Amino acid sequence: MSRLAAFDNQLIDGLEFCRLAYKLFEDIRNEPDGPSRLRMRTSTVEKKLVEEILPICKYLQTKYGAGRYMSVCWKSGSQPYDAELHQAGSYIDQGYFSSIGFLEVTCAVHPKDYLNRELLSTQGFAFGTNGLSRLENRTIKSVPTLRSNQDFVEQFAQYVLKRIKDKAKKPYPANTTLIISCSLDTNPYMPDDWGLLQKLVTEASPTHNFNEIFVYSNIGEYSFSIWPAR
Repeated sequence: MSRLAAFDNQLIDGLEFCRLAYKLFEDIRNEPDGPSRLRMRTSTVEKKLVEEILPICKYLQTKYGAGRYMSVCWKSGSQPYDAELHQAGSYIDQGYFSSIGFLEVTCAVHPKDYLNRELLSTQGFAFGTNGLSRLENRTIKSVPTLRSNQDFVEQFAQYVLKRIKDKAKKPYPANTTLIISCSLDTNPYMPDDWGLLQKLVTEASPTHNFNEIFVYSNIGEYSFSIWPAR
């Protein structure tokens, strides 16, 4: 049985969903080749866990609270969303949030993120992603590069906006929330860096039909939401 069977097409309370997801993450991480598998996403289990299930956990932990109780049904199939979202509580009764919705997850990463993950997995060290390249002998060259002020934030904002633009072109059910997991290529982000990213993305965000766009950093506690124009 797949290690994802506990999630697949199962309606689970949001906090229990998070508990199961983090347990699976730790179970894999504690296996001999677990950290490498999680970083490289070598099978469907690691790929779905890292790229879909854990981002859903972040959304649930940010939004779940008194008066807004959330359950989620993640699906491994090819439907036009990644999970169903069921909500109950006084906020739903008063019409602040819909009782049924959908979640779609995507990842905003540097185009050379895969090289960075491979080098970290094989050598344990890499300079910034801008300085990575694949050589003819298939090895990865890593050289340091210079940053100026907050140009790294301006660069990453374009990656986030591209994910929004690409997803906004596709049809999704009503009440779909887009979750964007950001693998920041420069760390640590200071609060003013994240504030600039939020400003750049929010101001340039294209027209969309999502109920909400939830953007977060997979390192640290940063997040923000973009709401459609009313």
